[in-house]
Amino acid sequence: MNVPPKELLITPSENESDLEQDIEQQPALAEIPLQPTGRFHYEPLLLVFVALAAGIVVDRCAKVAPSVWVTTAIVAAIAWGVLLTRGRDRAGSLALLLLTASLGGTWHHATWFVVEPNEIGLVLDESIRPMAVRAIAVHSPRWVPAPPPSAMRIVPKGEESELLVRVIAIRERNVWRSASGLASLDVEGHLEGVRAGDTLEMMVLASRPMQPLNPGDFDYAAWQRSRGIYCMMRAVRPECITKIKSGWAWSFSRIMSNIRERGSHLVRAHIATRRGTLASAVLLGTREQLDPQRNEDFLLTGTIHVLSISGIHVSLLAGGFWTLLRLGILPRRAALWSAIVLTLLYAVLIDAQPPVMRAAVLVAAVCLAMLVGRRALSWNSLALAGILVLVLNPASLFLAGPQLSFLAVAVMILMTPLMTAEDRREPLQKLIDQSRAWPVRAAKRALRWLWQMWLVGAAIWITSLPIVWQQYGLISPVGLLLNLVIMLPTATAMYSGFSLLLLAPISPLLGDYCGACCDGSLWLMELAIVWGKSLPASYFKTPPPPLWWTIASYLWPLPLLVLPRKLVPSWHTMGGFVFVWLLLGGCFALHLPERLQTRDMPLRCTFIAVGHGLSVLVEYPDGTTMLYDAGKVGAPVGAARAASSVMQSRGLVTLDRLVISHADADHFSGVPMLVSDHRARKIYTSPSMLAREEPAVRELREAIERSRTPTGHLAAGDQWTSGAAITRVLHPQADEVAERDNENSLVLAIEIGGRRILLTGDLEGRALEQLLAREALDADVVLAPHHGSPRSNPDGFASWCKPEVVVISGSRHPEDLPNIAEVTAAYEAHGSAVYHTQVDGSVTIEITPQGALQVSTFRQRTLPREASAAITPQ
Repeated sequence: MNVPPKELLITPSENESDLEQDIEQQPALAEIPLQPTGRFHYEPLLLVFVALAAGIVVDRCAKVAPSVWVTTAIVAAIAWGVLLTRGRDRAGSLALLLLTASLGGTWHHATWFVVEPNEIGLVLDESIRPMAVRAIAVHSPRWVPAPPPSAMRIVPKGEESELLVRVIAIRERNVWRSASGLASLDVEGHLEGVRAGDTLEMMVLASRPMQPLNPGDFDYAAWQRSRGIYCMMRAVRPECITKIKSGWAWSFSRIMSNIRERGSHLVRAHIATRRGTLASAVLLGTREQLDPQRNEDFLLTGTIHVLSISGIHVSLLAGGFWTLLRLGILPRRAALWSAIVLTLLYAVLIDAQPPVMRAAVLVAAVCLAMLVGRRALSWNSLALAGILVLVLNPASLFLAGPQLSFLAVAVMILMTPLMTAEDRREPLQKLIDQSRAWPVRAAKRALRWLWQMWLVGAAIWITSLPIVWQQYGLISPVGLLLNLVIMLPTATAMYSGFSLLLLAPISPLLGDYCGACCDGSLWLMELAIVWGKSLPASYFKTPPPPLWWTIASYLWPLPLLVLPRKLVPSWHTMGGFVFVWLLLGGCFALHLPERLQTRDMPLRCTFIAVGHGLSVLVEYPDGTTMLYDAGKVGAPVGAARAASSVMQSRGLVTLDRLVISHADADHFSGVPMLVSDHRARKIYTSPSMLAREEPAVRELREAIERSRTPTGHLAAGDQWTSGAAITRVLHPQADEVAERDNENSLVLAIEIGGRRILLTGDLEGRALEQLLAREALDADVVLAPHHGSPRSNPDGFASWCKPEVVVISGSRHPEDLPNIAEVTAAYEAHGSAVYHTQVDGSVTIEITPQGALQVSTFRQRTLPREASAAITPQ
């Protein structure tokens, strides 16, 4: 939770001994204006920020030519000078704002649309290729521990090292040629002996960042592009990295990297429990050391800001600096300057991400304002922070983190009248309260402070809701409670953690004491988060509202900030309007206008892109749904998020049927997370599957039991009707249990309008031979058995069912390409159109009750490498 600076809080009153009476004597909400007392009379930097942001938005949306921006800037500069000399200040100000917008658009265009001719990303596409590269380490490697062992992860993952490098050359055959660009490098294992500034020679697997494969997927390529990264590299072992030249030992980046690394080692040495990595993430921003499940818990409960170094960290640190320095060690002026310097150094130490820079600049602006006797927190100081963040990286304007960070401070500024309202008690009552015992007065101060903190936190939660809902498809009501509950443990963990970093090098014993305090505080914080997550209705994974609704959510309140006070609606009226507005967003998020048109609804079958795995979402004409599998090789969270993203893009919250084809983890690894986020009315398996004792099946069974989801069995001969569609089970027989899991795959045939879709799981071997021995079955759309493996007899299978469309759900690693080419050729020889989820993204089949069939893919076909030599706009 973002906590307002001390200057914003009123002095706690000394009221009656009851919290309700204390709150009743606060100024009534209806009597407090919605706008701050400053009323924007003199906030010039706010207008500059708005103009700068407007230019950036226009360039992102319209991709304005640089010549247009430059011409506009020159004309605006000339007009500003002419108008200024003639004394036309208002018109001159407009010309100056136009100049600012033009400069913002120009700078955004240069950083977003323009790359160097020898940018390494220009010679890559999303296909992995081996490459010899020379690069300079931008910072020292960061250690990423191995995730907790899980039977759901088929291929175990060990520890890794991450670092950012600046490419200087690539090798083509035996010739090194100049190259440029930033690249993200992952090394399997612990990379030692490399520091910031070192020149490296590497043998790596390189590719472009992956663009979304499914509707609603996180745009990883756009996020990396906002950091100026167009190349991802992976080294299969540390020996693939050779240091050919050491960097300067006293470079600033090297010193900062060494301090960060040393601090991380100190934290893990003095906090020996599994919370050592959590402490390192909270104090130093090393969030990569946390396993995905712990990150997910913080995200779902609305407390993820604790892990993302942001305003709360910098504000607490600056407050600690200020308190210590004001104990008499330094005079007020020196204390303020010291707080500025130390805060900025901490921001640089933790990589100066946009929210951190916003907070650091804001702290510096507040301290400077106090030095010259101006208002400490104002729109001008917030606008100054925003201008500097956009100058450093214009793409920050479109990232949810910076948006939420600035929005939280804006809310605190708007709440200033409420937090600084005059005490409404009678003078006699004040005198009586002052005569009460100090424990009563202290308790009243604490209660008043908690009420104010909750009120500010609730206001931030409400105003952040549209962005969080639209970006993450998540609403976390428990955050209203948890952010207040964890506030004290978080602050204690941070102060004791910072004390550990300062004292452990001097005295290991003091470091152990500080570490124990930090460990205990983090234990309380995690305990509260786990408890909060377990509460009923603690969070909702819900489809996100449309973008226009989110933008409008922040536009319609703006006139309230400049309206005359007598025209501003009451809080009750505003609350009612907000409630109706949220209901409207929910209606569009759930696609209710579309779902009300139930006449001739088609059957939609979406083959979700999950890499080497499988997940298929079927939406029947009567509105019921079925998910066939949800798993992949690798992190189970990837399969769950892909399926959840597609569901949310279709406005779906629950599943009527979740069918698990067989007992391979790459077909169900995402189910435990999926059933915790989305309700499944019933889970179906083959008769023998859940009785197996493999570790992965046991984990699945326990997850199903925790979710209290009913289970059922399917076998050959079962069928059900959903509107105009009929689903039949073709395999296996109820009394048939094959030795190999793949041969027990549930095979479903979905029929509508004379068309048929065949879902085959991993069917192969003797079970496939038995199926092909039956009478030929004409199928219009088929899922290639076993991820398109040549062992699935593609030629014989295509001859048996004569498909028009074949979908392969699998990965496209270099070693997979020969098999993919062989299988694709086999199906195409029978006249089938072949789609691959790793190339085309999710593949959607629509069949109307009249039998009209339409195929659509989320992505266009990937161009050959020779044709992809330009960075295309997102």
